[in-house]
This record gives sequence, C-alpha cells and structure tokens, in this order.
Amino acid sequence: MNFKLPTLISVLAVMFFSSAALAQEAPKYDYVEAFKPFFYAQTGTSTRSASGQPGHTYWQNSASYNLNVSLNEVKNELTGTAEITYTNNSPDKLGFLWLQLDQNLFAKDSRGNAVVPMSGSRNGAHGEEFDGGYRIKSVKYDGKDVKYTITDTRMQIDLPSELKAQGGVAKIKIEYSFLSPKYGSDRMGIQDTKNGKIFTIAQWYPRMCVYDDVMGWNTLPYVGASEFYLEYGDITANITVPANHYVVASGELLNTKEVYSKEENNRWEQAKSSDKTITIHSESEIGKNSQTGTKTWKFKIKQARDFAWASSSAFILDAARINLPSGKKSLAISAYPAESAGEKAWGRSTEYTKAAIEHYSGKWYEYTYPAATNVAGNEGGMEYPGIVFCNMDSKGSELWGVTDHEFGHNWFPMIVGSNERLFAWMDEGFNTFINELSTEAFNNGEYYDKKNIAQMGGYIMNDGFEPIMVGPDNMKESSISVLAYFKPGMGLQMLRESILGPEKFDKAFRTYINRWAFKHPTPWDFFHTMENVSGEELNWFWRGWFINKWKIDQSVKNVRYVNGDFKNGAQITVENIGQLPMPTTVQVKFKDGTEKIVKLPIEVWKRNTEWTFKLESNKEIQQVKLDPNSQIPDANLQNNTWSSADAKYVETINPKDFTGTYGNKDIPIKITFSEKNNKLYAQATGQPEIALEYTGNNTFTFEEAQISMTFSQDKKTITFNQGGREFKFNKE
Repeated sequence: MNFKLPTLISVLAVMFFSSAALAQEAPKYDYVEAFKPFFYAQTGTSTRSASGQPGHTYWQNSASYNLNVSLNEVKNELTGTAEITYTNNSPDKLGFLWLQLDQNLFAKDSRGNAVVPMSGSRNGAHGEEFDGGYRIKSVKYDGKDVKYTITDTRMQIDLPSELKAQGGVAKIKIEYSFLSPKYGSDRMGIQDTKNGKIFTIAQWYPRMCVYDDVMGWNTLPYVGASEFYLEYGDITANITVPANHYVVASGELLNTKEVYSKEENNRWEQAKSSDKTITIHSESEIGKNSQTGTKTWKFKIKQARDFAWASSSAFILDAARINLPSGKKSLAISAYPAESAGEKAWGRSTEYTKAAIEHYSGKWYEYTYPAATNVAGNEGGMEYPGIVFCNMDSKGSELWGVTDHEFGHNWFPMIVGSNERLFAWMDEGFNTFINELSTEAFNNGEYYDKKNIAQMGGYIMNDGFEPIMVGPDNMKESSISVLAYFKPGMGLQMLRESILGPEKFDKAFRTYINRWAFKHPTPWDFFHTMENVSGEELNWFWRGWFINKWKIDQSVKNVRYVNGDFKNGAQITVENIGQLPMPTTVQVKFKDGTEKIVKLPIEVWKRNTEWTFKLESNKEIQQVKLDPNSQIPDANLQNNTWSSADAKYVETINPKDFTGTYGNKDIPIKITFSEKNNKLYAQATGQPEIALEYTGNNTFTFEEAQISMTFSQDKKTITFNQGGREFKFNKE
C-alpha cells in the first residue's frame, strides 16, 4: 500500500519538529540497558533455527483456489463460487477451519466501521450507504453442507471429523455474492470515467486464515488499517464480465485468442518480445467494441498468496517484455483510461513497471510471475501478486513512486510472506527501503532526490509516535505512515550505510529473502538472519529502533589541543546522550582547507557514555562535525558541531615542568607525575598510572574518576579534588 511522501514527512514537519522544538528532558544513555543480554525471546526450535533460517521440521499449510465470478456492472455486484483445496501440513489435527471474509468490513455493523472516527479515515467506505459484506449462499465440505459461524470478518467451519495432520486435505466450496464499495478502504473500488466504470477488485473471495507454528490460527479481524496474512497455493480464476470489458488480473491470461481480437493478439505477441511499450488496445479503439452479453476471461497464477483483478470498457492497454536475470521473460502490462493517457502520465507506466521489476529481480530475488500489471483506479496505491492498483491521476515522479512502491511489494510480502496484520513494517518498511535504491537506479536517477536523514531526526523520533513493533491496528492512524513505512525504511538504510556497510548488508538481506521466499518469517527470523550472516551483534539496534522508541543524540562535547598547542595534536571528546547508540563518524576540518575522518565503532559505546580520542595532527582545527554525510537521524543537531569560535583559550605548557613527586604528611599516599610523549601522567601509591588532560590554569583532569589536580604557580603544591573533596599535596 502507498502513503505519499508529503504524508510521510514534509519540510514544514521537519521544521516544526526540529531539534529545538523537541528539545526536552530525555532519559540519559545507559550502555548496560542498550546492550543487555537475553534479547531474543524466540530462540531456536525445530521449525525456526536460531540462525534465522527455517528449521529442519519447518512446515506451513497451503491453500489453492478455483474461483468463478460474474460481475454485474449495473448493480456493482459480484457473484461467485470459491473452491478451496486446503492441505494441513502441520503436526496437529484440526477440528475446525478459519477463513477470512474481508468484504464484511463494509457491513454497517462491522468492527472496522465502529473504529472509524468522526473526523474520517483512510479506511472503510468513506461513508457510502450500501448493503455491504458477503451474502453466503452455501458452504460445503467434501461436497456436503457443513456447520459454519461468521463473526465479523471471519468464518469458522466445524469439521465433521478432524482433518489429519501432515498432509490431510480439505475440500471446501462456498457460494457467495456482495456489492462492491465505490471506495473500498483504499484497496479496491469503482472509478467512474467518461468511457465507463473501472472496477478494481480485491479481497473478493473467502480466503483461508494462516495456521502456523507461532500463533496456531491467526484470526485477527480485518478492521481496515492492517493488511493481510495468507497461505500460498495455485489459483485459477474464471472472470465473467460484460463483453465490451477488458480484464487484467494476477497471473497469466490463458485464453487470449478468445478475448482479444486478431489484431490485439498480434500486438500482444509483439509486446512479449519488445523492450519498448507496445499498445494492445488504443485510446482510439475505446468504445468500438460493441459486443453485447458477457465474456469470460481465464487466468492462472502459481505459488501465490492472493489474487486480484480489474475490469473496464474504458481501458487503454499496453505492454512490454520484462527481462529476468535467469533469461526468463515476464510481461509488463498497463491498463488505464483515456483521462490518464500521455507520456507525462500513464503512457510511461509500462516503462516504470518494467524498470522496477528488472531492478528488484537483479538486486534481490528474481520475479516469479508471468506478468506484472499496473492498473489505474481510485486507490492511492495497493499491491497484489502480479498486479497493483495506482491512482489514475498520478503522473511523472508521483506515478513512478507509487508504481515502484506497489511492485516492490511483490518481494514483501508476496514473495516473503510476513504477517502484515501484526508487523506492517516487515512489508511496508522493507519496501520503502528498497524503493530508495530502485529510484536512485531508475533512468540515471531521473526522479531521485537524496534525503537529508539527519534533519529528520527530530520528527521521526517524536515522543508522540508509538514504537514500530506495535501493529497498525494498535497505533494512531496518523502514525502509520511513519511507523510502518518511513521509520523502518530509514532503519534499514542506516543499517546498510552506517552500521554494516552495503556489501555485508546486501548479502544478509538477500539471504533473508532466499531463506523465507514463499514462507512465513517473524521479526526474530529477520533479526537472527541479519546477525548470523553479517557476523555482527545488532540487538542494541533492534531493541532501540524497532521495539522501543529510543532517541539518537550524539554530540561533540569538547575539543582541545594537547598541552594547549595544536602542533601536539588534539583531544576530541564525543558524547552519547540519547538512549540509542550508533557508530560515530567524526569529520575534522582544518583551517588550511584539508579534512580528516575518524570512525568510532559501536563498541566504544558498550561501556562508555562519552569517548575521548587523540587526533594526530599539527594543524589548527576549524570545525569538528558528527555524521558529515547526514546519514543518521539525530534528535538534536545543535550539539553535533564544534567550531574554533567555540574554543576556550588554553595556554601552551611543557608537561616536563609539572613532573615530580608530591606527598601529604597526614595521608599515606604519594603522587608521582611523569612525562611521556609530551603528555603528563600521574601515579598514586599502589595505583595504576593514569593519563591526564590539561584544561588550563595549571589544572589537569582525569574525567573518568572525576579527578582534577591544580598546580600552584611555583609548582610546589597541588590541590587534589575528587567529587568536591579537596586535599593538599606538597612537592618533595
């Protein structure tokens, strides 16, 4: 599904939620909490390995469908039968089955309608008055009537005898009908055009709930915000529509000779071997198909979790070949009305579709379906296997963005079948991440605009947002665009660019896709895989960014020259203030125009709240800045930079002038000061030697122990201070 970028984050939002606006008292960094052990709630089992891959006894059930449906264009009614072959591969016998009846969202008394606020919602039917929901005519099991119970968007079928484990097969046949909403929760609907209605049809047949090794039956109701969790199988669909309609759908069209004219079939075959877009049914031909009666279009898709379709007398159709890495071919298809035509709009849809599919196939995992169809409807953007619905008014960069996003969903969740009801970020966030790389690659970056992630920190880490890991039904609707899409997508970008590096990240991410293609991963399977393949400990990142809503806030605390002289190098202190640590990149710019980059690994923050390092240099420093490439969202950018104008004057000294041994007749401790490599060291009786930092006015500090020592002008005495307690020592 698609949320437009202005919804995700706007310039105004960035300004309003800027570092200054959100400067508030926050919990301080606790390295024990950030890196504490026992992060993994889900450890290895026989079905899910601790390495992140499916275990040696992994199983999942399957559901194949034979669907027959008729469209009544006048009544907006669909009437159909669904024949379901359900295979129980689990080790459990099943006394009942659960199915999803998602059209019941549009019944007046649905739970989904009950949670639509008075201010309105993206979900539901936008106040349309109609008799929505399924009308179930019959339910048969193995050819016989069977007892069933419908609760909101779910149906439970009681079986006459238990379905056997490890291979038991159930045959279910359901006869039904329903009226289509004109606006169906931004996932389906009916769009009026000057040449007829466009029907975009989804969630249109009873579908099996998933029975898995994590939750058993997954029966969360469909209330609009959260999407779907579905079993895989083969699906055939016979779709009967008015004879002047053209139908596009998930999968392969099986009867082109019966539904297309001779000339259209010739163009269809030409498109299969063309890298350029070929028109199948042109704008000038709209309305010339005056056939009456009905026509049946036949489709089939294999190893799919869902099926959607669109039908209209108003379609322009065009197509082009998709080239896949293995040498196989697929077909990019676009269906749109005359109002959407033109090279600045949907005339480039097939080009966009082809480019997106080819990019993701080469980068991550090869596309598996025989066609990829983009349909212009009234949805903002919605995805299904092999077909997507995008808004008919989209054009230019907006049309590229929504097309690329919706087809990216063919990887998440169509190929990698995560539980969208619970973990929207595992499809929307992953997809948002891969969209960034795809857009950068498309047509030499035609629509690419690199984001300044650093400036988004104040907004993205706003306290008003819930954690990413709460489900979309458990967060404010206004939070979904950030928490399902933008923040997790940004998290993967940080993981790739700033934590693991592209090579290690890409290998781990591809491994995750390959391991869980056409399977059901959990967040823990993803976490385990990324750590095992990359070899890096990442629990601190999962804990802070996904499970909690910790802030990132690092600062340049201090910069000072060694012994007050830039020719001796500089000591730079950085601090981790926010709860979530990150590897730290420090850029040092010198007054002569040169610069130096210092990278501090995450291990620096495993036992420190601040870190001081020596910069080997003999140049004057102009500026010290964290995250110079703006790759990390920081809650307070104002403390990320130090400039020479901020420097406090510290006089130049010679450490040798401070050497010697000091004692106190009332304290059985002596302190010996020595110079090594132009640095002053102190060692108390029976204690290890410590390196001291000069802070001016004859004062040296050891900040880890909150110790300062101030020498008198004649160097004959020192005042030792620790935690507010003072002691005098005299030179011997």
